[in-house]
Amino acid sequence: MKKGFTIIELLVSMGIFIVVTTMVVANFRAGSRSDELKISAETLISNLRRAQNMALAGQLTDGVTPPGGYGVYFKLADVNRYVIFADSNGNLIYDDGEALDDGIITLPQNVIIEKIEKSSGPVLSGDVVFRPPKPTIYICKTGVIPCETEDALFVTLKHTLSNKIQQVSVSRISGRINVE
Repeated sequence: MKKGFTIIELLVSMGIFIVVTTMVVANFRAGSRSDELKISAETLISNLRRAQNMALAGQLTDGVTPPGGYGVYFKLADVNRYVIFADSNGNLIYDDGEALDDGIITLPQNVIIEKIEKSSGPVLSGDVVFRPPKPTIYICKTGVIPCETEDALFVTLKHTLSNKIQQVSVSRISGRINVE
């Protein structure tokens, strides 16, 4: 009697190995997509805190502290980026030319800004401005000058391949910046 594997047993073993390997690779890809979204949300939080800290420290831009402080600007028409800016004219909103030298932040390839909401509802763009010396937080109502401030801003990031979302919120009242 001969001992060893038959061709059927060998094919079954290889089939099981291929199925298990495919499952591991699929889970790894899903995990890396989730990580990409989490890292993007944490980077956004870090940049919001950066603007807050620059206002708190009274950091100089072009030799002066900007009268409006520092902020972050989001626009749904440009879902792949957001802008960190110095509010040089004090109007508490982002204007062209106010972006910091390293302030145009591009999101990873498969992560987009899906939605921007203020406490009054969805909007097409939004600014969060930290005005020194406290810094006081301003989340202005869209198109209203002088600024009538909202209570909160919510920015929803979405991974386009996995359709998972992360929401970053800024509360004007408590000053909390976190991911939900």
